[in-house]
Amino acid sequence: MIFDLIFLAGFSENDALMCEGEGVTKKSFLNLGDKTFIEHLVENMLSLKGLRDIYLSGMAKKEWKTDLPVIFVEDKGDIISKLRKHRIDYYSDKEEPDYVIVISSDTPLVTAQAVERFIERCKETTGGELTGLYYMSLIDQKDMEAKFPGSNRSYAKFRDVTFASGDTLLAKPSIIDTHGDVLDRMVNNRKSVFKSLAVVSPIFAIKAMLGLASLNDLNNAINKKIFKTPNACIGVIVDDPELGMDVDKPFQLEVVREYYKKKKL
Repeated sequence: MIFDLIFLAGFSENDALMCEGEGVTKKSFLNLGDKTFIEHLVENMLSLKGLRDIYLSGMAKKEWKTDLPVIFVEDKGDIISKLRKHRIDYYSDKEEPDYVIVISSDTPLVTAQAVERFIERCKETTGGELTGLYYMSLIDQKDMEAKFPGSNRSYAKFRDVTFASGDTLLAKPSIIDTHGDVLDRMVNNRKSVFKSLAVVSPIFAIKAMLGLASLNDLNNAINKKIFKTPNACIGVIVDDPELGMDVDKPFQLEVVREYYKKKKL
C-alpha cells in the first residue's frame, strides 16, 4: 500500500504572537532541541512503511535549510482546499497513492511508529483492511493527561470515552470529489465539539453534549446522515497522544519541550 504524506506547514495569523516571541516566521520553525519542528517530523517519517513522497504544504523551497527529501507546495486555505488543490496539481500526471496522511506541523513529537500504529488501528475498525474513505485520530483524555499533564486540551465527552481530536488524518484522495464540502465544514469546526457535531445533526450534537451518545454512535451517525454508506468516515481512538499534542499556546510549547528533554535524557 502506497502513502503520500502532507505536512501542513503554513502560517496562520493565530500563530503570530508565539512566532514573534520565539523569533520565527512559522510554527514549523519553532525549535525543539537542536532542530525545528518540521525537521524533526520529516526525519521521523522517513522510515514510515509504504511512504512514497513527503509534501510541505504552505512552505517555499527558499525557506528550507536542509537537504531532506521533500516536495514544496506553496498554497493557502483550509485543509480540504489544500487536499483538493494537491490532488489537481500532483496527481494529474502520476498515480494517486492509496491514501494520503495529513499531519499538522505543530505536532513535533509524532513518529513513524505512532502513525503506523494509527494505521493499524484504522484497519481494525474496518475488518482488517483500509476500506474507509477518511479516518480521524482521537486521543483518550486519560492517555493525553497521563503523558502530557498540563497540556489543557479541549475534550469531547461521550458515554464511553472522553477524547481530544488528533492532528493526524488518513484520507483516500477520491473523497474530495464525493464529500469535500461536508468534510470542509467538519474539519474547519474541529476546535468546537458542538459545531463539529452540528454538521452531522443538531439533535445528535445535543444528545452527544448530554453524554447520551457513544463514539460508535458518532461514527454511525456521520456515515448514515452524511456519507450514506457504512465505514466511510471513522473516528479512531489511538494509542499515541503525540498525534494530538499540538502547540497552540506558549505553555503547550513548554510542555512539548519538557517532554522532549526528558525523553532525550
